[in-house]
Amino acid sequence: MRVLVIGTDNFVGQAIVRHLALGGHDVRALIPPGANRRALPTGVTVEAVLTSPDDPRGVRAALVGIEAVVSAAGVVFPPPDADVLPFVRHVQTLAEAAAEAHTPYILHLSTLGAEPASAYPWFKAHGLAELAFQRFDLPATVFRVGLPFGAGDDFTTTLALLLHAAPVFPLPGGGENLLHPLWVEDLAAAVVLALEALPPAARTLLVGGAEHLTLREVAEEVARAVGLRRRFIGLTPAYLRHLLLWVRYFFPRLPASAFWLDYFAADRIAPADTLPREFGLLPERFVDRLTHLQGVPWRRRLLRLLFAR
Repeated sequence: MRVLVIGTDNFVGQAIVRHLALGGHDVRALIPPGANRRALPTGVTVEAVLTSPDDPRGVRAALVGIEAVVSAAGVVFPPPDADVLPFVRHVQTLAEAAAEAHTPYILHLSTLGAEPASAYPWFKAHGLAELAFQRFDLPATVFRVGLPFGAGDDFTTTLALLLHAAPVFPLPGGGENLLHPLWVEDLAAAVVLALEALPPAARTLLVGGAEHLTLREVAEEVARAVGLRRRFIGLTPAYLRHLLLWVRYFFPRLPASAFWLDYFAADRIAPADTLPREFGLLPERFVDRLTHLQGVPWRRRLLRLLFAR
């Protein structure tokens, strides 16, 4: 199968590309011009197309000969202070170009909580992006994904850095909201299985890992994985938002952002049986897949992040 993958500059997109290539599929990756980050995984053969995701002609050219598209650009947290509207435009451009090219199948990775009427910008953007496929009547499968984690992620690695910076660690609302971590390799395997289970069907699946965990439990497991003992306290989200603004004023390179607080404002969980029921996969437990956090010089990395010019 010839598959176009959009969003290979994040760890989820790279895992998907690797799984597709190792599974014998022909993979084409859409690479934005001027990308300053590693945009492709190593060790596999991938065809790269250099074009902006909001350039209709470039996207139409990238779709030539393509049998399926995986849209993975928005599955990870955006950078602090990022504008989420370009993401919506990119998906709308893809939907329009795919409709004109009669692309047989699109698999779009969204997030749990996506809603066009959401008060939170990131969830609103995902809800509007999903509507683009409905507008053009495309056979798109949408994965509303739990919290992806794994080697190269932004969440567990940033949390490990912050835990080294704060012996007493604040959690919004005491960290009692439920999360649904999903190992990136399980997610990539599910994407490949969904693509291979053609014919396509326009449907939305809520996808998470093996267990529902509170934010406090997630933070405790990350602390244990990096060899720390921390005390956790609860603070109101409003107070934490103001605190984050002040901290980022003095340390603007701090990777934590208000998007995190939006995510933790409610439970973000999916049915626990989606992967076994739909794809025959038994997802890995969160605590068993934190090995990427071990053996990293976290204090040195934190100091370099906060004080390097």
